[in-house]
Amino acid sequence: MNIESIETFVLLAKTGNFTKTAEMQYVVQSTISNRINELERYVGKELFYRNNRNVELTDAGKAFLPYAKRILVFKKDGIIKARSTGKYEDRLSIGVVDSIYKGILSSVIKEYFNKFSNIAVKLKVNDSEEIIRLLGEEILDVGFIYTNPKLNKFKVIDYYEDEIILVTSNKNNTHIKKEITSSDLLEVPLLYADLGSEFFKWLSEVIGDSPLLKLSVDRISYVVDFVKEGFGYAFVTKSFVEKELFNKELIKINLKNLNPPSKKVYMVVNESKMNSIAIKNWVAMLNDRLR
Repeated sequence: MNIESIETFVLLAKTGNFTKTAEMQYVVQSTISNRINELERYVGKELFYRNNRNVELTDAGKAFLPYAKRILVFKKDGIIKARSTGKYEDRLSIGVVDSIYKGILSSVIKEYFNKFSNIAVKLKVNDSEEIIRLLGEEILDVGFIYTNPKLNKFKVIDYYEDEIILVTSNKNNTHIKKEITSSDLLEVPLLYADLGSEFFKWLSEVIGDSPLLKLSVDRISYVVDFVKEGFGYAFVTKSFVEKELFNKELIKINLKNLNPPSKKVYMVVNESKMNSIAIKNWVAMLNDRLR
């Protein structure tokens, strides 16, 4: 089983088309067919249903796909690790949720990057669930996430507790309320960013299980963009919008008798990586920042 066959399999599963896959890999279509046939012989199962135009994964193909993707991740990481040998003493692989990176971790990682020039840094931005998976597979050394995995192989540290606030913009063309109650939330154009199950449960209790939201997105950065343009109000983590609040691009709205839950950030470290030079330096630097 060669790596080119794996790469072709993953791409064909995505495109569902031999011709398109051949064009994207800059080879003739027969090469794609040969690679898939070779892989199927090796696995011992048909991986695709074929027709004249498109292909579809078989049950065996669906089962094999996540493992094929992991093989490609390990290949990429292995090459990076090998290339860094000699030039760098170690490498720190960090996984972080996008909003955590912008809100609280960007300056920390940059400080580490400058302070330890002998350590290579890999930064992976993804959601909490994917970061936990990559930590479990030891592709990542440390992760900053909103979910406490509670697994014995991880060391979990309560890193930060972020306040959730309500914001709007001076560009908001409706009357801007300086203070908002639960009944007001039903009337204003509310833009929703996914802040986790605990916040969603709280919001549902405040405005109902099926609130009519003007906009729903999965990332804070997108909803902040809409709020800055004057489209409404949104609950966001305070750390994420510190700069916008300081520059008065956003306005913090007072909440009357409303107490959104805070957003906890957890630092998760592989127990197996605790003695590495990269992690020891990381932990020492964080301890120095807290003094």
